[in-house]
Amino acid sequence: MNFTNEQLQTMIAEQPIGEIYPYNTNDKAQIEQYIQDLFYIISRSKSIKCEAIFDHYGSGYASYVDFFCYKKDGSSKINEKYIEKDSLTSIQLEGLVIYISRLAPVAIIGKDIRHKAIINTEEIQDEFFSGMSMISRPQEVINEPPPFMVEEFREIKQKLADAGYSILEKEYLSQPLPFKTKIQTFTDPRHYTVFDAFFYWMD
Repeated sequence: MNFTNEQLQTMIAEQPIGEIYPYNTNDKAQIEQYIQDLFYIISRSKSIKCEAIFDHYGSGYASYVDFFCYKKDGSSKINEKYIEKDSLTSIQLEGLVIYISRLAPVAIIGKDIRHKAIINTEEIQDEFFSGMSMISRPQEVINEPPPFMVEEFREIKQKLADAGYSILEKEYLSQPLPFKTKIQTFTDPRHYTVFDAFFYWMD
């Protein structure tokens, strides 16, 4: 799936494109709700647990929503340690990160490792994830399932397809952006690729 220069420029200007609902409404609130509904659909999987970042990384704007998905059966855990002085359990999890575009019915998938902290004291019982996503350039996009989540990768792809999302290929995203522009992202403008038109965020 390729996009025209005009479509890419529209997305860089933070305006949605697409012929399917809700992207064809140009209503950002409806799109946001649709992505939240997709998150709940994936979260209801028997084998996949999912966390999502809807708050634009706490910054001004992110053109996508970040899902981190891992296996419910505990096999995604690659490290765990208890820090006694903080009453904190630190868990390292291997999983898949999915970027769901707010601007077009497209998504990408990559591998990721994140840390989950569980605090359990008399005053505080809480758990939270830390760490940023690892997809910062098109070379980190995967098109084939990794060995540690083969069936889950296929299930996620199917749920994305059912919701009307196309998964963009690494080869397409790696192409140089065919026009000059300014994107609110951390990539050097001399090295913009098609990836940067879809997936960007500003601090």
